[in-house]
Amino acid sequence: MTETHRTLPPQRRTQNERSETMRLRLIEATMTCLENEGYAATTISKIVDIAQVSRGAPMHHFSSKAALIVAAAEHIINRIYQAMGQVYLNMEASSGQERLHDMVMAFWRKVFSGSKLHVLLEVLVASKQDAELATRLQELWHSSYQFTRIACEHYFEPLSQEFKVHKLMVLTQWLLRGMAEDRYLNSETFFEQYLEIWVQLISPHIQAKPGAQPYSAEQVERLRQIKITTRTEP
Repeated sequence: MTETHRTLPPQRRTQNERSETMRLRLIEATMTCLENEGYAATTISKIVDIAQVSRGAPMHHFSSKAALIVAAAEHIINRIYQAMGQVYLNMEASSGQERLHDMVMAFWRKVFSGSKLHVLLEVLVASKQDAELATRLQELWHSSYQFTRIACEHYFEPLSQEFKVHKLMVLTQWLLRGMAEDRYLNSETFFEQYLEIWVQLISPHIQAKPGAQPYSAEQVERLRQIKITTRTEP
């Protein structure tokens, strides 16, 4: 007598799971549209066409185009946090002043020179004309400053009282973001030679903190979840 095996029907997804899938689909389509068309040409109609969903789907999940753009910006920043977190996880491979050099170069190669930042820059430019977008981006940006401050002060310490570690690192992020706007105009080698100069300029003011233990994946995830309710200066 042979034993028969029943094939169980696939488990139906919950309403929340289906809703989150649709939400992510719309966000990904928005990011694609922003990258290929720019903010000015990004419309709900184009997003719907890219996502291949019904015309009413965006309004069911987002109250406005601005809300959808903000969600896309949050998604991008989340990915940037993940990339930055991976850089911090790999910090144990470097020591001394090599750690500063390797971190700056890794930020450029793995975080700031990719297409994700190009999309975010499109949103930043658009926020000049959109108060709702600007307000939300300010909140996201201040969270990123907090992330940077905590992580960098874990790995580095000042060599003088003249400069604080996290301020030098925020300046580094601003430099990298500005370079990212021009990355299509020159080679990677061109930009990296200027990053070498930047590392030389800040090296006299900052050093690797002796005995700093590398972050675990769990610690990086906790950092990434930082939410601040009041504005703090970078």
